[in-house]
This record gives sequence, structure tokens and C-alpha cells, in this order.
Amino acid sequence: MTEDLPRHPVDPAVVEDGLGRIIFQDDRRTLRVREVLSALLEAGRRVYVVGGTPRDWLSGQSAKDIDLAVDAPLEETHRVLREAFPGTDPVLFHNPRFGVLRWGDASSGGVDLNILRDPGDIQNGDMWTTTFVSREDVRQDALTRDFSVNAFYYACHGGGGLMDPLGCGLEDLRSRTLRLICHPRILDAGYRLTFRIIQFLGRGYVPAPNVEDYLRRCVDRDIQGMGKRLELWIPNHLGPRSGRWEEFRRRLDGWVHQEASRQVLDEVFSALDRAGR
Repeated sequence: MTEDLPRHPVDPAVVEDGLGRIIFQDDRRTLRVREVLSALLEAGRRVYVVGGTPRDWLSGQSAKDIDLAVDAPLEETHRVLREAFPGTDPVLFHNPRFGVLRWGDASSGGVDLNILRDPGDIQNGDMWTTTFVSREDVRQDALTRDFSVNAFYYACHGGGGLMDPLGCGLEDLRSRTLRLICHPRILDAGYRLTFRIIQFLGRGYVPAPNVEDYLRRCVDRDIQGMGKRLELWIPNHLGPRSGRWEEFRRRLDGWVHQEASRQVLDEVFSALDRAGR
């Protein structure tokens, strides 16, 4: 059972700081992450803090953004919030196919509410056109994530505690190892993983053998598959132009084999220069 997974302690003060983050504010009310959590827990849902936040909490760091995963269909989660906060429904982003709702105001960035997913649901070998079904197993959801250090789950129900469903995340976090844990269906279904890898290597992580193997096999496929979409991905994930962009390009170039890939990168970075990004 998911709830039987070992739980690692984290500093309660760091957790409280994260749950106290404002996600919506107007002249009538101020809502924090904890109010959203309370509404979902009172509705009988299991709720987990996921993504980079639990990783940061394990390291004793505060987190800027909070992502939640709920063991309920997205429309059910949305209904609970509308009923809990009548007259307030600040939807910033809604992707029912992928099962994510960003709820809050633009100035705070809101909170992302996700379904739990299963890699077996991927249709036609393409994650980005798949309509995911709400699931309940965090182990399967972990296999839809990229790296072991991103597959932690802080349970907001049942006494709390941080879980490492695949059993390797905590060790990898301590050793700063970047290890792929996603299901083969995920590896085959998109083109963004190369760029996530390069992003994390730039943060000082050391690639595990399966990360190096992925880059050897897939870097050209991913660059050419993403193409012009990198013009959005780079500023969205690396921030405004800085030395990080140059380091990112240098690290990518070290793995590229095909001239067609170098051409894509030249065109992307030239377009970003022209746009003043």
C-alpha cells in the first residue's frame, strides 16, 4: 500500500513556511496554500506536495512554488475549491487532458493542482496528446517524473511525512546524483528530457550512467524534435538571458553529434537574440 511507504522527517518550520505562501489576494480575502489543502482534506481527498518542493524541504530550504497532487479527478478537485470559496475561482491555467489546474492570482503564481498519473495511460506513444486518467498510486505517478530527486511526495494527510516511493531519491539527493527513473513510455513520448538533464547538470548534479546513456542516444532526437519550441523553453526555464544560457548551450554542444542539431540551436539562439529575450 502507498501509505505503508517509509516517511522521512523534514523541518516543520520549512513546511509551514511553504504552506503559508499566499496564492490569491483581493479586497475580500487572502488565500494561502494551507486553506486549499484544508478544503481538499476535509473533502476526504489524499493530497501530496510534489515536484521540487519536497526536495528543497529535505535539504532544509524554503521553496518558491508549491505543486499539489490529489487522488481525485481534476473536475472533482475544482468543484471542491469552488464550493469551499464561493465567489472566488481564480483559474490561471487549465489543462484537463494532462490533469493540471493552476489556481490563484497572477502576482503570486497560484498553486498547481495535479492528478496522479500512470505511464500506462500514454496513448499513441505521445505524452503531449494523451488524456490522462486520475489514479491513486504514487509509485506509478513517480514513474511519470524525470529524476529520482524530483520523485518525492510529502503527504499532507495521515500525519504527514515525506515519502520516496522508488527508494533511491534520498540517497541520490545526498550524493547530488542525477538518475532517470521515468518509465520507458515517458522516455519515448516527448522531446524535453535532454533539456531538463542539461538544466540539472548546470546546478551541479552528477549524471548517473543511465543519464549519460540517454544523452548519447537521444540528444539529437530531442533537439530536432523540440525545434522552435526551444525559443519558449529556454527563457521559461532558465530565466532572463545570463551566463546560464551560454553554459546551457556549451553543455548541450558537448553531446551533439549531428550538424542538423547544431543548426537548430544556432537558429533558436539567433531568434532569441533578435527578440531581445
